[in-house]
Amino acid sequence: MRIIATTRRTRKNLAAFAVTAALVGAGTVAGASSASAATTWQAMDKVCKSYTALDGVTQKGQICAEVQKRVTDSGSVTGWRGRVILSPLNGYGMKPTTYHWSTGEPLAQVCAGGCTMKTAAWTSAWSPVQTLNSGPYKVRGEFNDGSVWDLHASWSRWSTGAEKCATYAAGKVCVQYQSRGYREIHQERSRLTYTPASGGYIIPRSIKIGSIIDGVSTSKTLDLCDPSCTKRTSAYSATVTRTTPNPVGTTEYYATGTFKRPSGTTSTLKAAITD
Repeated sequence: MRIIATTRRTRKNLAAFAVTAALVGAGTVAGASSASAATTWQAMDKVCKSYTALDGVTQKGQICAEVQKRVTDSGSVTGWRGRVILSPLNGYGMKPTTYHWSTGEPLAQVCAGGCTMKTAAWTSAWSPVQTLNSGPYKVRGEFNDGSVWDLHASWSRWSTGAEKCATYAAGKVCVQYQSRGYREIHQERSRLTYTPASGGYIIPRSIKIGSIIDGVSTSKTLDLCDPSCTKRTSAYSATVTRTTPNPVGTTEYYATGTFKRPSGTTSTLKAAITD
């Protein structure tokens, strides 16, 4: 038994995300518990890349994309901000142009009115605070020789695209298909969760994340009985993650979870997105 937990529009957006970042964390971030809650900016991610000229030897310099997260005193994350750091070398110039947090959102300029070409070390101002964790920070720019560059930093929250749950005497078991943007790549995972009923238990056996592309099935499985099967009598969860394959021609994304119940029955739940 499976669930089709998305519309064709969502399916189309997922395909677009493999090139960029759709179907990823679209929920509104919970605010601080009170208006007076203290917040601090903490490091989240920093990605740096060195560039060379066409000769493969001459160094153009290094560019970094950096993201911080805003955290309340209770540990809630309420926002993100990004910036770009330039370190040009050997007379080369670097000019940041635009950035965005999610495909489909309008591009924003790094500098109001546009940045000038930078030939010395330079750090941009922090971007306005992003309060929807809809994707990684992506910043673009160009060199003075006409070539272009782009960098991604940070990652979005896991977004559930499909879910299948079943309630037994032993408790409630759910399997979710989830996805997110991680820097410049798209990831997907299968998540199995168990909420026990009084005196109940399950024995998780395996979880799988997979897809069918042009009729060819690929998947990744995590054996939950390695090194041994374990009876779970309290709340439990497990995940298996992989990089999402190119979705061109994809007819199904799916997540499955297999477990044994006290009756001795082995059950499998499947959550799927299909075209």
